[in-house]
Amino acid sequence: MTNAEPPALQVDNLRVYYWTARGPVKAVDDISFTINRNERFGFIGESGCGKTTTIMAILRLIKRPGKIESGRIVLNGRDLVALDKEEMRQVRWNKISLIPQGAMNSLNPIMRVRDQIADTILTHKGAVEAPLLREEIRGLLDMVELPAKVADMYPHELSGGMKQRVCIAMATALEPELIIADEPTSALDVVVQKAVMQTLIGVQERLGASMILIGHDMGLTAQVLDRVGVMYAGKLVEVAPIRELYRRPQHPYTQALISSLPSVREKKRGGGIPGLPPFLLNPPPGCLFRSRCPHAFEPCQTITPPLQAVQPGHLAACHLYGPGLQPGLPQSHESWKQANVDTTV
Repeated sequence: MTNAEPPALQVDNLRVYYWTARGPVKAVDDISFTINRNERFGFIGESGCGKTTTIMAILRLIKRPGKIESGRIVLNGRDLVALDKEEMRQVRWNKISLIPQGAMNSLNPIMRVRDQIADTILTHKGAVEAPLLREEIRGLLDMVELPAKVADMYPHELSGGMKQRVCIAMATALEPELIIADEPTSALDVVVQKAVMQTLIGVQERLGASMILIGHDMGLTAQVLDRVGVMYAGKLVEVAPIRELYRRPQHPYTQALISSLPSVREKKRGGGIPGLPPFLLNPPPGCLFRSRCPHAFEPCQTITPPLQAVQPGHLAACHLYGPGLQPGLPQSHESWKQANVDTTV
C-alpha cells in the first residue's frame, strides 16, 4: 500500500448522542480515525466507553433515542451518513457486514442454516438458480471449515463455535469490503476462541477486506490486530500499532489498562483502575480521565486534550505530550510544574 492510497474507511468528528428527558448522553463525542485497506483495526476500553455505539453508527443502526448528531463516515469515498435508508440497506452486507456478539441470539432458531445463508444472498443478489445457490452455500461453509451437512441443521444442533462460524459465513457471503466483528469469541471457551479467530482472519485475508474488531480479551486481540484505538468515555484517547501500544503506551488510561492485566511471566495478578468513568449525561470539562489519572495537573481540569501525534503513527489525547492548546500552556507536566513554581516564588 502506498501513502497516496486513500483509506478504506474514514470517520471524521463523529458524535452519537442518546437523548433523554434530562438532555443528551454523549455516548460517542467527536472521534476521528481511519482504517486502511486490508487492515485489522480494533477498539478496546471499558464497558460503556462507546465501542459498540461507534460500529452501530458506521452501520447506521443507531436506534431511538440515539442519533448521529454530526460527522462523516466515508467508505471508499462514499459518505454513509448522507445516504437514505434504501441506499444504506444496499450497503449493508454488500459493502459492510457485521458479525454480532453472541451467535446464540443472532441465528433464527426455527430456520435451517442453509435457509438463513440463502436469505442473505437472495435479498441482495435477487433470484439465483437452486443448484448454484446450493453450491455457493457449500463453498461458504467450507471456507469457514464447516462440513456441508451443517447446511441442513438447525442452530440448536450446533456447538457455540460452529454457530459463530455460520455467522462468519453469512457476514462474508457477499464479499464485503469491511467486516465488523463485535466480540465474536466472547461466549466461547479459550481453545474454541483461538480456532474461530483464526478462521475469521483467514476469511478476511482471502477476501482482502478491512476489519474492525471489538473485544475485551486484550491478549487475544493483541495477536491479530494491526492497529488499535483505545476509547474512554465516548472519546478516542490513543491510537497506535498494536505492538507499539503494548510496549510503549502513552496515555495514562492505556497504561492503567495494560498494567491491570495479569502476567504469568512477571508472576503478578491483574489489578483494577481506581474510580469510575464520568457520567456522560453531563460530562465535566477538561480531560475526562483526570479524576482517575495519577498524572493529572492543572490544564487537565479545564482543557480537553486533542488526539495528536506523540510519535510517528502513534496518537494520544493527553496534556503530557505535544504543544499546548493555548498560548503559554507548557509543553509537558514537568515544564508546567517548573513554570508554576517560578511564578509563585
